[in-house]
Amino acid sequence: MINRSYTPLKQLYKLAIEATGEKKALFQRSLRYFVITYIAQGIVFAMFYPLMKELFAKEPDMTKVLLLFGAMVLIGILSLITKWMGHDFDFSGNIVDITHGLRTRLGKSLRRMPLETLSEFKTGELNAIFSTNVEESVLVMGTVCSMLIELIFVPVTIVAITFIVDWRLALFMVGLFPLAIPLYHKIRNTNVSEKSTFSNANAELEAGFIEYIQGLPVLRAVNKTGANEKKLQRSIDAVRRIQTSGLNRTQLPYVILGLMIEGLLLVLLFVGAYFVLGSTLEILTLAACLLIVARLVEPISLFVAVINLFETTDIALNNINNILNINPLETRTPKEVAKGYDISFEDVDFTYHGQDEKTIKEASFQLPERSMTAIVGHSGCGKTTLTKLLMRYADIQKGSIRIGGADIRHISQEELIKHVSVVFQDVYLFDDTVMNNIRMDNPNASEADVFDAVKAAHCNEFIDRLPKGYDTTIGDIGGTLSGGERQRISIARAILKKAPIVILDEPTAALDTESEVSVQQAINELVKDKTVIVIAHRLSTIVGADQILVMDDGKIIERGKHHALMELKGKYYDMWAAQQRVKAWSV
Repeated sequence: MINRSYTPLKQLYKLAIEATGEKKALFQRSLRYFVITYIAQGIVFAMFYPLMKELFAKEPDMTKVLLLFGAMVLIGILSLITKWMGHDFDFSGNIVDITHGLRTRLGKSLRRMPLETLSEFKTGELNAIFSTNVEESVLVMGTVCSMLIELIFVPVTIVAITFIVDWRLALFMVGLFPLAIPLYHKIRNTNVSEKSTFSNANAELEAGFIEYIQGLPVLRAVNKTGANEKKLQRSIDAVRRIQTSGLNRTQLPYVILGLMIEGLLLVLLFVGAYFVLGSTLEILTLAACLLIVARLVEPISLFVAVINLFETTDIALNNINNILNINPLETRTPKEVAKGYDISFEDVDFTYHGQDEKTIKEASFQLPERSMTAIVGHSGCGKTTLTKLLMRYADIQKGSIRIGGADIRHISQEELIKHVSVVFQDVYLFDDTVMNNIRMDNPNASEADVFDAVKAAHCNEFIDRLPKGYDTTIGDIGGTLSGGERQRISIARAILKKAPIVILDEPTAALDTESEVSVQQAINELVKDKTVIVIAHRLSTIVGADQILVMDDGKIIERGKHHALMELKGKYYDMWAAQQRVKAWSV
């Protein structure tokens, strides 16, 4: 989220219309009812002119009085009916449908957006958009629109009728509106800066809170809960300071508005008295005018409150719109179909968004079908980026990546992902049952297929020990399982997917010896007859690879089998020697 200028009312209305989705026609109908409501209310107030004139005449005509009063009652009833019909948009559950629809659309947008773009959002920021912003955006559907229409149409109707009664009084009443324009701009400019700052601070707080909760076991283990709590407390204090500052700054506009209304009443009183003394204005007309203007204090006093709500709705709608307007990676035409599962990178360059330095530089290599290729190199050299690009994490700036001769940019994202299974070093499991976590990549798999995958991944021994077996819920991020158990679940999931290409991102690096043996046995089952890419840190695990690619600073500087690279005595040789020395250390 960034600081920006406020959104004009016309554009804000368009954003609100877009947010209503399928409810657009119903929303616009409710606005028309509100317009009728507040025009009717303005007419009722303006009818005080003829009513007071007739009531205080030397010889009041009670028939006219009753007719005027009856007309006011009927028009008042009409305004109540149309107001109810306008609010029926809220009462009938449309707001619930809109919030549901917005969250559904946001979810679809998240699923389709490039992962590189998704990584630029903070968790707390996305959480705020899905929860708080969606709720705030619907304010414009009912409350804000009703208040704004009242603020506009009641005074305008009264002033229009006052022109008929006495144009001079009407001109003085109109004089209030130009004074409100700079106040409107001042409040909105102040609010948009303040609300953006608050929104940023709130997103920081949510992200910090999520991070603190997820990291609490580690923080307790290293006795640093207090240190990180201070960081969280600073975020809490920042939100408090912004809220306090906002409350203080919003008091001045209320004071200015109050002075403007009182000033208008005084001007009307003195100028009207002058006209009365000059016999060019009836005192009853002046009294009715003052009564009407005093009645206008209520809708006009909503002015600041409505503007404050604008900014809340403005930021919410813009944040939502920013997510909805992120385009997925385009599937280029003509569409292509992979004719095999060999992989080729051809002169590939890639730079992450917002960075100047290339992460991948002129990468060219071939991965034959049903072969194992290992990628090695120091941290940050681009190993993982290569595998991300194969799954089209983002589009490359130069070159091409092909699977079975087909450029991945000409393959739909859904079809591309069907070809690839990934086993990460850091396994993410969902707070769901063991069965559902395994079936995630293949929800229609039969129980027999699941059991076969579980057996191949060596998961059955620990699943049988769980309280409810396959129906056991494994907790947030699979927290009730050990690292090795989580890893084997992820391998079972990959086996069940039956994808012809497998990416292994050092899946045994963080495991103990016993778990590593079980996981390695599971991996052996997974990679049978597959095109395999292994990101390796421990070189001893990839000595049998068909091909080893050595990376440094985004470039492939060496390639070949283990023995050939050892004979070369280059970067790979140095890495191997260093790891052998580490193995020889003793305490």
